[in-house]
Amino acid sequence: MRIILSALFATGLAIAPVQAVEFLVGVERGDTGQSDYEIGLIELALQKAGGGHTMKITDTGNTNQSRMLEMLSTGDADFHVTFSGIDQERFNKLATVPVPMQRGLLGHRILIVSQDTKDAVAAVKSMDDLKQISIGSGTGWPDTTILEEAGFKVESSKYDNLFKMVDRGRIHGFARGVAEPYSEVAARVGDMKNLTIDEHVMIVYPFDMFLFLNKDDKERYDILLTGLKNAYEDGSFLAYFENHPRIKKVFEQAKIDDRLRFEIDNPLLPAEIAAIPDTYWHGR
Repeated sequence: MRIILSALFATGLAIAPVQAVEFLVGVERGDTGQSDYEIGLIELALQKAGGGHTMKITDTGNTNQSRMLEMLSTGDADFHVTFSGIDQERFNKLATVPVPMQRGLLGHRILIVSQDTKDAVAAVKSMDDLKQISIGSGTGWPDTTILEEAGFKVESSKYDNLFKMVDRGRIHGFARGVAEPYSEVAARVGDMKNLTIDEHVMIVYPFDMFLFLNKDDKERYDILLTGLKNAYEDGSFLAYFENHPRIKKVFEQAKIDDRLRFEIDNPLLPAEIAAIPDTYWHGR
């Protein structure tokens, strides 16, 4: 395992290309506001890799994550890199830059609930209680499979539909990474006044967002890995993580340490990703 992991990270030592390389970044729904942390991290990686590399955002419209990654793996995408949660199939089909983008925070899940369902969620005291709660998760997301494998009652749908399902009481809650729900609820306060965020429960499993490229795109893979490693070594990655408004709000708003934690396994996590050094994960 250590040999495999060393090989993954060793690619970051490749000699930087002579010419600047352009990166077209595929962003689901073209939502640069919601993805500002990830986009900013890619910009930091390119800066720290040296070479004057540039990036542009590609709006993928209504194409969901699974389809975007499939297009990337077959060479049919009009972008070079995107970011998504990890599973074994994605790891096998794509080049995965082995640095968790949110330091594992995406595997800390809390629930967007409604004024009508918040009391039922707040009453959860045990794993058995939690398994009686209906939880929404996105179609094609690895999180959906992880929650299903743990025995939860999961309803999958498109991203935008899940907010409506919670607002209308069709499900108890929508599972989101701790960095995500506050801005999402705030953005919908005009149309969905019923939405709020549970303050009591947190589901935790090893998981995060990673950068994916086509397996043949070794040049861009090397640039990104080199840049992220350099950012860790000079402290700029942690500075970016700790000072980004979205991440700062996680610790201010989600109050992770005060929640009732329910730890579950992640059967989808590739062994090579599970073996990433602890320094790349928050709290380890």
